[in-house]
Amino acid sequence: MFLFTNCMTLKNISLTKISFAISLLGILILIFLANTIQPKIINIAEINSFHLNQQVKIQGQIILIKDFGQYKFQLITLKDSSGEIDAVVKYKNYPPPLSANQEIILLGRVIQYKEAYQIQTEKIFMKE
Repeated sequence: MFLFTNCMTLKNISLTKISFAISLLGILILIFLANTIQPKIINIAEINSFHLNQQVKIQGQIILIKDFGQYKFQLITLKDSSGEIDAVVKYKNYPPPLSANQEIILLGRVIQYKEAYQIQTEKIFMKE
């Protein structure tokens, strides 16, 4: 009887270790995918309440830049064939200069400010 109980304990310990290893591997895979997978480019007109606090990727032309130097951010207005949207660009996230009529691809989170949608910029890619 003692031998049978001891064998079951060893199986439980092994099963616990295997379960822990698989869980840890799954978490690491999810972290890797979250950092590498980016959303596809969508039209500005498609942004709605469903996208709030979600990451989006848009492509457009900068038509207006408002600089708020004392607060260390710029508010840029982007335009594509479907519409316009404002994007908040913090200096620490993207210090290189942006200019009007420049084509960019922007990755960021959709927020709502005074009944309008804006994008909190995370990354900006220069369109070539």
